[in-house]
Amino acid sequence: MTLQQALWSLTAEQLKQRRNLLLSGNRSTRKAEMVEAISHELLSADLSQYWGRLSELEQNAVAESVHRWGGFFDRAGFKARYGSLPNLVPPVAYSYSRPDRDRQERRSLLTLFFYDGSIPEDLCKRLASIVAVPTPLETVSFADEDLPTRMASAIILEPEEEASESLRRLATETLIHHDLPGVLRLIGQGRISVGAKTGLPSSASMTKVESVLLGGDWYSADDDLDEPRSAGGPIRPIRPFAWPLLLQAGGLAKADGSKLVLTARGNKALSQPVEEVVSHLFARWQYKGTPDELRRVDLIKGQTAKGVRLSAVSERRAVIADALRDCCPPGRWVAIDELFRQMQFRGRRFAVTENAWGLYFVEQNYGSLGMNGADGFEILQGRYILAYLFEYLATLGMIDVAYTSPYGARSDYDDAWGVDEFAFLSRYDGLRYIRLNALGLYCLGLAETYEPVLPKRPPLCSIGADLLVTLEREPEPAERLVLEQIAKPLSPRLWHLDPDAVLRHSADTGERGRIRTFIESSTDEGLPAEVVQLLRDVEERASALVDAGAARLVKCRDPAIAVMLTSDPVTAPHCTRAGERLVCVPEPKLAAFRKGLAKLGFVLPETGNG
Repeated sequence: MTLQQALWSLTAEQLKQRRNLLLSGNRSTRKAEMVEAISHELLSADLSQYWGRLSELEQNAVAESVHRWGGFFDRAGFKARYGSLPNLVPPVAYSYSRPDRDRQERRSLLTLFFYDGSIPEDLCKRLASIVAVPTPLETVSFADEDLPTRMASAIILEPEEEASESLRRLATETLIHHDLPGVLRLIGQGRISVGAKTGLPSSASMTKVESVLLGGDWYSADDDLDEPRSAGGPIRPIRPFAWPLLLQAGGLAKADGSKLVLTARGNKALSQPVEEVVSHLFARWQYKGTPDELRRVDLIKGQTAKGVRLSAVSERRAVIADALRDCCPPGRWVAIDELFRQMQFRGRRFAVTENAWGLYFVEQNYGSLGMNGADGFEILQGRYILAYLFEYLATLGMIDVAYTSPYGARSDYDDAWGVDEFAFLSRYDGLRYIRLNALGLYCLGLAETYEPVLPKRPPLCSIGADLLVTLEREPEPAERLVLEQIAKPLSPRLWHLDPDAVLRHSADTGERGRIRTFIESSTDEGLPAEVVQLLRDVEERASALVDAGAARLVKCRDPAIAVMLTSDPVTAPHCTRAGERLVCVPEPKLAAFRKGLAKLGFVLPETGNG
């Protein structure tokens, strides 16, 4: 749109308001004359005389629009960076008070440049030559030593304490290297139940998942203040809830009735590099993960109602992933509010719903999120982002987290109707800082390779010639899961390696290798000859037999027919002798065997009593 086109779209009164701002003193009253006068002044005269009369905030509005937003004024982005908005509304035609009128004229000079929130193309090009490019908005980030040790909170443990609590920090890379195989093994043992239709884990199953996670859930049972559902409800589980969903979305596990079972891909994942598995899980969650993370923000009601029309979760997740790439310096802590600010300024925004009026707090008529701006960035987009980051990306080990409990952690919803009793808006409100780690860089495509930096652990145990296992330290949950498979406890620190159990769990080639690796890596001493021999015997016995698949056993009327079928060229390639009158036919060769029988003048009934 050109300046003249923009001016012609205005009413005569609107043109008069802008004409009065011209320094040329023009007082034309006809519409065509006013359009020509304003257009000539802005496209031909010295614009610096107008530029100099703008406040710093107004100059920034023009500069950002010209150089960053293609002439459009991004209200949300501008406010995120500068904290307030300039006045883009034309002045009133007349004011009795001269000081008030002067203030209005100073504020309203922007209306010479902006028309319906945009600067016309020809005027934008002219301004670009005189307006300096704004400095980039750098992300404010922190090193480990710069993070605060305590954060504001509603929890007061002692009367004399301030309302604050310690900031907890977790490097999640260490967790994922332990948790991923641990949860896969738990599912492989058939110990996880899920809803047949929903795929959601049962409460008992989430307790089992938590038991194999290194450090448990983000919050312990002691952190949960048992708030009523109307105030927010429980703050856990988070990680145990996410794991079964992530593995199902990634095709590593599937529901078989009420149980979760490993797929072929899930079994293979136990032997794959962790970064490959996590990268796959992340990519699949982006496009296929269910349910919608917003559903976990229990206090936002109406999410399943007709007419709400929530946006596609894959689009929201893609925006957040792009924001992490843009806004998070690798290895540096970024505050959640800083991430929100950067996302709004850089245009990394998404719509959660087409109809925020259908979402509400407490009561639909009064608590609708369409009222009073309650559908703003922090309420809907912000809470979705928090759930996505804390429940899924942190669980996958892609971001490190620094957090407190959610109670009173954020106050950005306090002005909404009906929230007076809320202890928090979401269980994820306590997430305060995130740090994009090496695994996250790899999964987001920001690094071509991944080199894990993991703390060196002392050896788990020593193993004697008598197959006694003496623990040198407390096993981690995933280690205990393997230990319980192959050994029997004699006391808290003494176990006995069970040859029968080792053989029983070594039927699968991959699992056999993992058990061997576990035994060999659990001690920094050489294995006794007896243990080495045990592993050799297990390898020989476990590989001595191969499952050749299903087969059909055919009984012949007499031995002569069995001899003929296993020797004639038309049937012999498809069967083998299995007894005096028995012939064995592999299922894949059954059709070819039937054709051969027909050539010999025989037929095999579909069923028979023999």
